[in-house]
Amino acid sequence: MGFGDTFRRIASAPFRALLPKNPWLRVLVIALPFVLLLALFGPALDVVLKLIDLTIRVIEPLLQTMPGRILLLLVVFTAGAVFAVWLLRSRVRDMRAEAALGRHLQAVASLVGLDHKQGRERFRKVARYRGPSPDRYPHVVQDANLKLARLCLDAGRVDEGLAWLTRVVEPGLPDELRRSLAQLRIRALRLQGEVLPAALRAEVDKAVARFPEDPLLLAELRDLVAHTDDLDELADVQGRIAEQSPPSSAARERQRLVETLSAAGRGRLERGDHEGARKIAKKLGAVDRDSAASGLLLGDVHRATGNWRQAIRAWGATRSPEGLDRIAELLSAHPDALDPRELLEACPMQGTLLLVARELARAGESARAERAARFAAESLGPTPTVCAVLAEVLQLLGREDKARLLREQAVARLLTAQHTEERGAGGGT
Repeated sequence: MGFGDTFRRIASAPFRALLPKNPWLRVLVIALPFVLLLALFGPALDVVLKLIDLTIRVIEPLLQTMPGRILLLLVVFTAGAVFAVWLLRSRVRDMRAEAALGRHLQAVASLVGLDHKQGRERFRKVARYRGPSPDRYPHVVQDANLKLARLCLDAGRVDEGLAWLTRVVEPGLPDELRRSLAQLRIRALRLQGEVLPAALRAEVDKAVARFPEDPLLLAELRDLVAHTDDLDELADVQGRIAEQSPPSSAARERQRLVETLSAAGRGRLERGDHEGARKIAKKLGAVDRDSAASGLLLGDVHRATGNWRQAIRAWGATRSPEGLDRIAELLSAHPDALDPRELLEACPMQGTLLLVARELARAGESARAERAARFAAESLGPTPTVCAVLAEVLQLLGREDKARLLREQAVARLLTAQHTEERGAGGGT
């Protein structure tokens, strides 16, 4: 005997103790509650029995004739069908909704497989769907409209794309679909070209205020700001784009930010705002520490304020060809700005030896200038820039023939390099 049997015997022991020993009396005690229930609900049972009897009396004459049988059969089947529909209506609704969702997923799979025609047709069927929405994705119709609008814009059918966008019901959309709607609407309006710039700017500002971290909307704002020549605002927008860009495009956007900030700094210098240009130079250093743009702009600020020494030090700290060119330009205009020793300390590059050689030649120290020029030429090689500066050094030293020969070599090398680039471009096309 198992544990279950033992538990049942223990639980039923009090009831067995109350029941009489005589089996007939025991049956009577057990049946008594049922008899009382039947007596209590007797009138209701009588009504049910009378209704059943009335139904049988109505149906019995119909069963005697062929038309009656047919009519009775139609009534039974109609009632059964209505009852089945009533029972299955929720399941049928779910099946229709799931079928629409499945068609939408098939359309997405067609796009992934680059079958745009089949994907477009399936999206059209989903967009025309007017049944119940699936519980797993209730915005399937709106998403299909957005997908169709995107396909139309990619194909250049701007008006058709706008027509699909107008069918999207915006209230109740999740943020992702609302963001896609804003992106596509701005893109369509820009491609259409029939909207006033102020209205388009207002639309873009509204979308950016709603989604301030979206790089695509910020890129649309950047393109609009670029036409206003407001370099400060353009740099601000580009900074936001660089912060929100994905890793695949972060480096490119950061480089574009460096170029935009450099242009904004040059604009501040042209307006005489030296302090503003200095702040932009510091921002450039924070954006890209390895770039020479910050030092170049800072050197330009010092040159604009007349501080030649600090300008050369700022350019030299970049250790870049651009900085060296600026130093050479400044020394050509102001030969006494820095002595050769300080020049080497400010810009510790091999190219600086050429500038030192030129300064020594101007100072009349021919031997030292010749040694510096020879060492620089051996280290840097016969590039066009080196040849041009060496020619200037030789001219300062009084060697006109060699200077003229070096200039001719520099011109020949430049023409050769240009011809090579043209041939490479022609071969690429």
